[in-house]
Amino acid sequence: MNRIMGWGFVALVVAVLGAGASAQNNDKQQNQQPQKRRPAADAVVSPRNAPAPSGEYFSILNGLPINFEIHHDTEVGTGKPIDVILFVIELQVMNSDGDLEPEGLDIFNYFTAKPVDAKDDVNPHNARDCMYWNGLVLNAIETRDPSSRTWPYVEFTAAQGARVIQTNEDGAVWWSDDVECWGSSDRFSPF
Repeated sequence: MNRIMGWGFVALVVAVLGAGASAQNNDKQQNQQPQKRRPAADAVVSPRNAPAPSGEYFSILNGLPINFEIHHDTEVGTGKPIDVILFVIELQVMNSDGDLEPEGLDIFNYFTAKPVDAKDDVNPHNARDCMYWNGLVLNAIETRDPSSRTWPYVEFTAAQGARVIQTNEDGAVWWSDDVECWGSSDRFSPF
């Protein structure tokens, strides 16, 4: 009888540990953020002589800056070195009660670290500006008064018809000439 109870106890422990491991796997799966990549990795490449977009912007992404990193890459076909920026922004609920309320969608934005043609670019420092605003917004979030009724966020804008260059490691990326970044703060009263 003691042997049966002993085996029963072992079976119960194994069942509890198995259920715990299964719950942890489910938690990991539920906590993984969905991702979206911009531009699509296989986006159509723009010719070098493609005209700059008109400046009418169609895509404004507001959210929490999650990651900003520079990759050393090369252009497909030429092998020419090109630095690519990955700027990950988590989509946020705006007009909130002052607390960050993530939507749970990480947007992976890829663009060149330098303009393709700096001498003809309206703002050749767009990529640097994105790095600057990323730092300012992260600092503002870190030093934000917890009782504040507003919260800072970054805005990332891609021009309608943003030009694309294909890289060997990062896939299709926008030219930094055709993106803009800035920081802001939710100025609306809470719900």
